Formats: sequence, structure tokens, C-alpha cells
Amino acid sequence: MTEQHVLDLSKRLHQWMENYSSEIEKDITHLRNKHAIESPRELSNAFARLVEENRLLQVGVVGRVKAGKSSLLNALIFDGHAILPRAATPMTAALTTLTYGESFCAEVEFYSESDQKIIELNAIRYEERLLEEKARAFESLSQRRQRSESHCQDAQFLADVEKIARRALQSEQALAAAHDQWQRIRNSGVDFKSLANLGRLEATDAQMLATSLLEYVSADGKYMPLTKSVDIFLPLDTLRNIRVIDTPGLNDPVQSREERTVALLKNCDVIFIVSPAGQFLSEQDIEVMSRITQKEGLQELVLIASQVDNQLYGSEIRHNTLQGALDKIIQTLSSHMIDTLQRLKVQQPEIGSTFDALIERGAGSVLHTSGMCHSLSVRLDQQSKWDSGERKAWDNLRVNYPDFFVPDNAERCHANLNLLANTEALRSVLMNVRAQKDRIIANRYNELISAKVTALEAFRVELLNFTQFKYQKIRSADISGIKGLKEQRRKMANLVIEGADKLDTVFFDSADEFCAGLKKKLEVDIEFYYQKTTNRIKAATSEKSESRTEMRDSITAKIANWAWGGGIEARQHTEIKVLGTQVRNGLTAFADELVYTLINTSKKSNKSFYESLLKRSTAAARVYLGDELDPALIIETNQNLIANLNIPLFKLRSSAFDSLNGFSGYLLGDDAKNFLDAAHLALEELRGDAESQVRQLIGEINESLPESYGKAFFQDMQARIDEFEEQVKNSLLTLDRLQRMAKELEAM
Repeated sequence: MTEQHVLDLSKRLHQWMENYSSEIEKDITHLRNKHAIESPRELSNAFARLVEENRLLQVGVVGRVKAGKSSLLNALIFDGHAILPRAATPMTAALTTLTYGESFCAEVEFYSESDQKIIELNAIRYEERLLEEKARAFESLSQRRQRSESHCQDAQFLADVEKIARRALQSEQALAAAHDQWQRIRNSGVDFKSLANLGRLEATDAQMLATSLLEYVSADGKYMPLTKSVDIFLPLDTLRNIRVIDTPGLNDPVQSREERTVALLKNCDVIFIVSPAGQFLSEQDIEVMSRITQKEGLQELVLIASQVDNQLYGSEIRHNTLQGALDKIIQTLSSHMIDTLQRLKVQQPEIGSTFDALIERGAGSVLHTSGMCHSLSVRLDQQSKWDSGERKAWDNLRVNYPDFFVPDNAERCHANLNLLANTEALRSVLMNVRAQKDRIIANRYNELISAKVTALEAFRVELLNFTQFKYQKIRSADISGIKGLKEQRRKMANLVIEGADKLDTVFFDSADEFCAGLKKKLEVDIEFYYQKTTNRIKAATSEKSESRTEMRDSITAKIANWAWGGGIEARQHTEIKVLGTQVRNGLTAFADELVYTLINTSKKSNKSFYESLLKRSTAAARVYLGDELDPALIIETNQNLIANLNIPLFKLRSSAFDSLNGFSGYLLGDDAKNFLDAAHLALEELRGDAESQVRQLIGEINESLPESYGKAFFQDMQARIDEFEEQVKNSLLTLDRLQRMAKELEAM
């Protein structure tokens, strides 16, 4: 069965329903809901969406600045040519995406007015904190000089004050990033209004486009301070059905870009974690990796030790073969990786199983690479065009491994440079994941076809049974049957008032139980995820206490300190450290999980309510009406009424997390405390919003209920009796039409 066969069957069934709407209008809603039948257009969109949403292989690249990310991408996609420029600074690296396009072009997004305002405010906070630290350093140094009887506040003294103050602020990297960025924006001299016409770049080839991009992303680029992100489109076969996300460093001065970075990484199929082999998996790398959140389904994490050629020269690594030296490096890095990630799981349990696969694969998890060696291999016959860095790398290889890099043996040189570059191994990762993803898409596609065929076929069979039942019912009826219908209608008229009241009692009792049960279930779900997220915040927070010797704040103490170094006391200081990105990811996960769970609970409760109501209302009607009316008629009437109930589902709307803008990376001291206060406040606000909207949902449910279920029941039943009586009177025409309906269904 193919997609087209499914769509054709859907179209024929919908055409059949349209042609015979008068015969089935009272029952079709119940039957369509039962089998989840979509319109042909909705079905076609479902197939297209499945293919389109999964068409692109999403490849993320994360790593600290100067880890070799651009070199890696230049090697993988541009065969070693320097198309992607290196990041200007850790604070100014733009978020970059690359994908296939019909021409060489790029779309540049600049910081918005609100982005610039956030940068400016954080820059002001940095300057305020710098003044505080300068005052503290000034006092400390002054006291030290007084004790040594050196009271001169010369240029060196002021330089030392500045140095101590800035060193004290090194931990407040987010503020430092904002300050650096704001200075660059102010010094750029760019008129913000002129940016409106600069958002799109076009070129005739990749090199020309790379040159144009220098104005936006290079260290000296005119528009670099204002560039938020760049989306690059290239007509290269290596980019077909692939999107590469090259992420900026941490400490992003603008929260909106950080949020987009995290969101893009969450949807990646492959994430290359790039870390220099010489400083493999440093604390800064761990911070960068905190952006990676677990994704349902396929997500391959690849740990890459970059710049591996720089590690070939230590005495503990040297080996008589190049491969032997590489093996030693990988073994050392793999052991370090396992120890680091296992420790990270203990320290930050909220990361869950995100990195489990890396730990389990051990040495096989670490792939080495050298963008420099790939570039040397590609341009081995163009040595006159090498820059100083390339020449130095080549000289080091020749001196330390002369047997493997013989200038007269180009083939051997290429082979060993490619061994260090390891580009093909990295490409094979992409190919393997692409193949896996293609298989997954194919399986999902076939599963969707199978599920829709099964549903449509079951729907067709039920329509056929429904039609045949009506045919037999009318065929077996006669004049006496019509008299019986009139008698049923007469007796029913006498029972309407009291019967409607009894059915209303059953209906509203059921509705009250449903609302009370739903409210309780939703509140339990909210509390469960609230506690879970509170624990996530605790796990991402640490405290370190230390004893510091400080001078007492009194005139006597200051005199004693000046005279003989006295007037001091030991005070306990506690420093709070929090991983802001991890906490924000946890809060985002809380919101996502909460919304999904509450909607799911709402759907399941609605379904249970419908099923329970059908049983209870049918039983009540049969007990009250006895054998006066056809039991099948009672069931059909209830099914139709319940199918047309419009019970709303839970929807969560909240702006609780907007207050967390501007926080990323590791936060210390007051920044950490302020962030935790904001995070707990946002969490409480979201819980309050959810609980309030649960109460609102219960009110909406009560408003959606019919004024009288019993009255609607008897009206629907009366209409069914009238319709049946009319069909029996015109039995020949009715039977002929029902036969045609059945034959058309059988022929599908």
C-alpha cells in the first residue's frame, strides 16, 4: 500500500459521506471520532510534514572559542578552504547556520533595540561592579602600603588596583561579555537605521561570499559588533539535506541568541563536541556542553579532540610510528573523558543520560582531528601560499617525524596528513547518521501508511455494517411497525419531562465527578513536576565556604592594624555557584514536560468521561424507559450526543520565564543569588499560572455542557423515530438508496 492508495481511499470515503450526508448525519460524528478520520487534505499534510520535518540532517557544532570549530567545518564542507572565518572574540562569535541554497547568499540578523538595551544595561552593571572592586582593591592596597610605610599612590599603585579589580570580575563572564560588546557597538559608529538594507548578501562563489561576510563576523568587521546571527546558503552537494549549526561561545551578552542556540541544538541529529586535545574537556567545555539537552529519538553525540597535531611532540607521547603516537593520545584523552563525564553525572544529576552513550563507548567515543593537517594536505602542492602557521606546523611534523613526512614523497605525506586530519572518519559519522535517519523516516512513513490504512478500512467496514443494519431494519418493518413507532412516540411523550430530569441527574453527577477527578489529577501532575524541577535547580547549584581574614570595621581596629597589623578577625564567607544555562534548560524542560503531561492527562480524562457517560446514561435510560423503546435507538442517541460534546482541553499560557533573560554560563556571588531568586520566583509563578488555569479550565468545561442533556436526548430520539417512520413509508426508495450505499462501500 502506498501513500497515494491511502489518499485515494480517503477521498472516496469522504465523497461517499458527502453524497449520503442525509442518511448518516446523525451518526457520522461519532464514527469519525471513533476511528480518528482526517480529511484528505489533513492526511496529505501529515505525510508531507513527516518527510519535511525530518528531511534535513541537523548537525550541531559546540565548543569554546578557538577550539577549532571553523577549521572542522571548513574541512568537512569546504574541503579545507577557509570559507568560515574564525570568531573575533568569545563574546562576538555569531550564531551561524549553513544549508543548501540555489545560489551563494547569506541572511544576516542584527541585534534588535531590545537586545541592545539588554547589552547596555549589563554593561552598566559591569562598570558599577568594577567601581566596587576598585574601591575594595584601593583600600586593601592602601592598608598594605601603610603597614610597609610606603604611602605613595603612584602609577604602579593605580595599575595594581585596576588589575586586582578586573581579576575579581573574571568570574562574572556574562557581564564582562556585555561590557565588551557594548564598547564595540559604541565604537563601530554604525547608524542602526542603515542596517535595514544590509540583511542579505549575494555572491557568485563561496570565496566571494566569505569575503563579504568578513564585514559582519571578522574581528575588524564594520558590522561585527551588531551581528546576532548569520544564515548561509550555498549550492554545494555536501550541504544537500543538511543544516549545520555553528554555535557561538558561552557568556552570550544577549539572551535571545542563547535561547535560539539551545533550541537549535535540541533538534540536532548529530552534535560534534569540539575540544582542543591540549586542554581536553576543560571546565569551559563542560559549560558549553550544558547547552546540550536530551532529545527523544536519534541524537548522536561525537566528541572530537581537535588540533591533535599539537600533541605529537611531548616525551610521553613520542613513538616510533605516527599511528602509535596517535593511539597514546586517544587512550589518554578517552580515560580523561570517562572520568570527567562520570564525575559530571554525580555533580549534575539533572543531565540524566545525555552523555551515557559516550561513557559506554569509551575510547571509541573520542575522534581526533586536525584542521591544520587537512588544509596542508589539500594544498600540499601550493606551499608558497601557506601562511606562517601552516609553515610552522609543517616544519614541526618534518623535524619530529621525518620518516613520515618526506618532501619528495607526496603520496606518503598526503596519507599521514590525512591520518591526522581524520576527515573521512568524521564524514562517515554524518553518513551513518544520515542512513539511520533515512531508515527511521522510512519506518515512520510506512507505519503512518499502515496506521491510516487500518483506520480507513475499519471506518469503511463500520459504515458498511451501519448501512446494512439500516437496510435490514427498514426491510423488516411493515405497517404494523409504523403503528408501533407511533405508539412508542406517544408513550415517550408522556415520559419526556420526568425522564429528562433523571437523565440530567445522571449527566451532571457524572460531569461533577469528572471535573473533580480532572482537577485533582492535574494538580498532582503540577506538584510532581514542580518538585522535580526544584531538585534540578538544587543539583545545578553549589556552595563553597572559606574563612577569610578581614579587618574589623572600627576606628580602634584600623589604628591597631596600622600600628602592628592587629584589628583583624576571621570571617566565614560562602560563595554560591550556579550553572545558569543548566537551570534555565531545567525550567524550560519543566514547562515542556508540564504542558505535555497536563494536555495528555486532560485528553485521557475526557476519553474516560465519554466512555463512562455512555454506559451510565444508556443504563439509566433503559432502566427508566424499560422495554418501551428500542435499546439500539437509545445507544445510538447517546453516542451521537456524547460525540458532539465539546469538552475543552487544558492549555497552559505563561510568561513566567521572561524574567530570566540575560543569564547564561556559570554565575557566582550576587549574580548567582539573583538568578536563583529569579528562577524560584519564575517557578512559583508558573506553578501559580498552571493552578489558576486548571481552575479556569473547570469553569470552561462547566460552561460547555448542555443546559439539559435529558431534553437533548429525547429530542434526538424523537428525530430518529420520525426519520425511520419516513424511511419505512418510502421503503422502496430508501432500500434502493441503502443498497447503492453498501455496494459503493464494498467496491472501495
